[in-house]
Amino acid sequence: MERMIIDTDIGTYYDDAFAVLLAVNSPEVKLEGVTTVYGDTRLRAEIACKILEFVGAPEVPVYAGVGDPLGEAEALMFGFEGEGVFDDGRPIKEPEKEGAVEFMVRLVRENPGEITICTLGAVSNVAAAIRQDPEFVKNLKHLIIMGGVIVPIVDEKGVTRSPVEEYNLNNDPVAAKIVFDSGANITLVPIDVTLRVPMTQAQIDSMRTATSKSGQMVHRILEPWPEQERLIYLSVGIPTEHTGIWLHDPLTIAVAYDPSLVTVAKLHVAAEYAPTVILRDMLIRNDILRTIPKKKAPNMNVAVDVDADRFTELFADRIINGGF
Repeated sequence: MERMIIDTDIGTYYDDAFAVLLAVNSPEVKLEGVTTVYGDTRLRAEIACKILEFVGAPEVPVYAGVGDPLGEAEALMFGFEGEGVFDDGRPIKEPEKEGAVEFMVRLVRENPGEITICTLGAVSNVAAAIRQDPEFVKNLKHLIIMGGVIVPIVDEKGVTRSPVEEYNLNNDPVAAKIVFDSGANITLVPIDVTLRVPMTQAQIDSMRTATSKSGQMVHRILEPWPEQERLIYLSVGIPTEHTGIWLHDPLTIAVAYDPSLVTVAKLHVAAEYAPTVILRDMLIRNDILRTIPKKKAPNMNVAVDVDADRFTELFADRIINGGF
């Protein structure tokens, strides 16, 4: 059984919540805690508390973490925080008084070689834990990161479906470089792989009639999502016809207990700035963090392919029939 911490920027996007729901419905996982990162982490913690309370897992502790990036960047939140989740009110459950970083450091120190952390947002909390405890990386069993781009996807029409930069790691580039250079046992699940695992329309429809609390929550979260997604895409100049309910973060959780879902390559991946052509802005930028493979000694395992149908079927089944 995987003893897991989920470190998440739960809120704006739907898939962080779906990842938490998958974890509580997976008998292979002992969810030790949920930690929040980036922006208003107290609000994010309240969202996590509500989801856990709603589905009947209030015993899972939630910890608010680092809100501001470790560098000079400002934490920006798009504005969709809690829609669907808070439809029937705020939670009774409250976040723990202990901070996320302190919790991570303590749990990993007390349980060397036993704790897996799955990061679903900026890696600020993990970077802060590495800075705080020199033994943190040595004692951590596994760090699974949803982030980065290895090979951008180009569809059959020649349209690039994924950017060369990726949201999570770019939200705190300083933290990303600390983590990539730390020597931790890392598995990277990049967005060019997670963009291959959209929910089918049949799976989305099945949530509307689900009797499980998790299925009901998925449906509630998805109801306001189409308009939110349209605005998010328009705000960065991405064609809205390329939207979908991709399971970026749930795949990251599943990889922790079933690595056979993905094909993995041992690579050296550098987190660094490089001149980047941004076609939508018609300019070259030098301030975007890139995840660049290099011909050097490997520093992580990288998911490069996924058994998409098997995973999306697993996700839908666990949410509808998993017990929460």
